[in-house]
Amino acid sequence: MGTPCVLATNDDPSPRSRTKLTDGCTRLRRIETKFGTGREYSVGIEEEFQLLDAESYGLTSRIGEVLAVVGPDRQIKSELMQSVVETATQPARSVPEAIADAASLRRRLSDAAGERGALIASAGTHPFSRYEHQEITPESRYEELIEAMQWVAERELIFGLHIHVALASGPKAIAVAGALRAWLPELLALSVNSPFWQGRDTGLASTRIKLFDAFPRSGLPPALSSWEEFERLVERGVRTNAFRDYTYIWWDLRPHPNLGTIEVRICDAQTPLERTAALAALVQSLVVTLGEHWERGGRLPVEPAMLVDENRWRAARYGLETDLIWLERDEERPAREAALRLVELAAPAASRLGCSGELEGIERICDEGTGTEEQRRRAGSESLVALTRWLAEETVQRL
Repeated sequence: MGTPCVLATNDDPSPRSRTKLTDGCTRLRRIETKFGTGREYSVGIEEEFQLLDAESYGLTSRIGEVLAVVGPDRQIKSELMQSVVETATQPARSVPEAIADAASLRRRLSDAAGERGALIASAGTHPFSRYEHQEITPESRYEELIEAMQWVAERELIFGLHIHVALASGPKAIAVAGALRAWLPELLALSVNSPFWQGRDTGLASTRIKLFDAFPRSGLPPALSSWEEFERLVERGVRTNAFRDYTYIWWDLRPHPNLGTIEVRICDAQTPLERTAALAALVQSLVVTLGEHWERGGRLPVEPAMLVDENRWRAARYGLETDLIWLERDEERPAREAALRLVELAAPAASRLGCSGELEGIERICDEGTGTEEQRRRAGSESLVALTRWLAEETVQRL
């Protein structure tokens, strides 16, 4: 075998960034990253919201009108469908700081929607609106996605919570993500909030995650051994026209080089902001726990994809109402017990980070039940329209 090519430095991930060498080998340029350029372990939160008609409580394609009221603001932006809007906090030193920003964004977005006869609601799916009735946002990225993926993208009427945590380097990000990958099912089980889809109970605790599983390059990330392996994977995908750049990789957990973070994408959107805070505190504290262990030279385990995926399926189907495989012992235990064990593991870091109060919210989720459980309780005695009205009210309460 010949000597492999060494990647050179450039931030352009397109095929145009390649240069031919005299030996016939292709030298490709490295991904430009921002790891280590900001405060390590800072946290950012992205929330995707539903835009509802204030009278029918069905989804309404008014993102253009709402953004016109908001004005130029990089923290509030459109998504694939015009009935979806995303907010993104500034990088924050602590979860309380990030949640204060998220609360402000919810208020601003709610006020802007109200001026156009609309409401916002937060949950992983809308209980009864149909994807066929939604309008696609007229931006080239989204139009290309629809053209390329057709029905798979057309029905992506889902709403997620994404949590970013900054790390000092690409190698550290890969190591931490590889270990955190094993706990993604617990994060999904805690966050499930999408039992209804187009007017029916699907029987799933997270309909959202299974809808998104139809996308290419989604689901569990592969077990990567190094940052260089990630770069090679991206380079090969771009070179073979599998995708345009790494932002078209939609794993449940992915490195985000341009932000210098790892991004946890597995969670359903949460209705009360307190639950977003709890999940953000758990994620940030676990990342710090794993990162500090890695810095001390500790080995971070990477569990088999099949068993992690089994836990992921159980979480998507049942939420906290199931048993998960205890991967360290190859035996089962209740999902609530697994989640509370993560709280114990994260607690020392949470104390140092100033988010112990927010982390306690995980225990309340275990005691009170998930968003899916609450939605089903209400749907048992109310219409889906009444349920959607409640979701809208809860989204903006206590801000």
